Amino acid sequence: MVQIIVTKKCAERLRGTHPKGGSGHVWVFNNEIKAVNGNYSNGDIVSVTDGKTRFVGKGYINDNSKIIIRILSFKDEPIDKSFFRKRIENALKHRLSLGWQIDDSFRVVFSEGDLIPGLIVDKYGDILSLQILTFGMEKWKTDVVEILKDIFKPKTIVERSDVETRKKEGLSPRKGFLWGDENSKVVIALDGLKFEIDLLEGHKTGFYLDQQENRKIIEPYVKDKRVLDCFAYTGAFAMYAAKYGAKEVVALEDSGKIFEMLNRNIQLNGFENIIKQEKGDAFDWLREQYKKGERFDCVILDPPSFVKGKEAMAGAWRGYKDINILGLKLLNDNGYLITSSCSQNISPTAFLDILNDAARDAGCMLQLVENRSQAKDHPILLGMPETHYLKVVAARKVAK
Repeated sequence: MVQIIVTKKCAERLRGTHPKGGSGHVWVFNNEIKAVNGNYSNGDIVSVTDGKTRFVGKGYINDNSKIIIRILSFKDEPIDKSFFRKRIENALKHRLSLGWQIDDSFRVVFSEGDLIPGLIVDKYGDILSLQILTFGMEKWKTDVVEILKDIFKPKTIVERSDVETRKKEGLSPRKGFLWGDENSKVVIALDGLKFEIDLLEGHKTGFYLDQQENRKIIEPYVKDKRVLDCFAYTGAFAMYAAKYGAKEVVALEDSGKIFEMLNRNIQLNGFENIIKQEKGDAFDWLREQYKKGERFDCVILDPPSFVKGKEAMAGAWRGYKDINILGLKLLNDNGYLITSSCSQNISPTAFLDILNDAARDAGCMLQLVENRSQAKDHPILLGMPETHYLKVVAARKVAK
């Protein structure tokens, strides 16, 4: 097997022994390679060692990417179909131990968070949505599909590898059905609510499962309140607000195709008299409503990621700050702001700083009520902050 010798700092980071590091990391960057012993093809499994040729781990290599190696195991063990089956079974066992049932909808595999870098598997009842993000995992796709068919006996397996990050790996975006029925629109049930999802055209894999636990805690913030769900997408937060007794919900969405699905979900749940749809750019719409004197008792902000890379941090900071200023201006005193950032380059501390700055510029103060994260089926490796991407804050607006 090809041996890749990495720098001392890299080896320490991977092992979790670096003084400033955490409990381990699974990425090797292309500027951390000291030497290569042997010949490889991209996607091959290689052995990673330190400068004294002591074993560190095994992973797949791709020199098209800045992340040249992604570690699969810190043991000197075979990386084969059996290895991936055990990893997927372990990920499923973890979800079931936390209370999910095998027929539920949840994320089965969360890439690095489950020590299977480059693989995401979402489960919507008897449907599986597969996302392959890296060249290394692309080589194992046939085996992964066979494993998933054997474990879950799904009705459908759909691939949603239509993401720009694949281009950095030397891969083209791809989507389509891999197995079973080819109905792109399906209805799933969550907590007594119905949601139509588009397996081929919906954002990511069709539905944002990472916010599922956060939707369940909003009842005290929305009950008997006038609620704004901004960046509503297909209306999940809006539906939960209506379910939990909001007297009125305004769901704002800009995309025409998504707007149709939002309307469909409102009808599926019989919330036509509670949820009002609005179409428009969030920043422009919020400014216009503020000038009109519109106010809400709860404002929910769940924007898309404003950060595509570290080079975009300054613009992202302004974007998050501006949207939260606008949300706070539309919020009545003593009302609740439920706000999110799904940008992995915005740390939890940085997000709180942004909210504090936004409150200052909006002329109010914020009481932190809850500081939350992604659902438990999106596990976070403490030694790898990149896996902690979703920040969710519930705060109460206090007048100065």
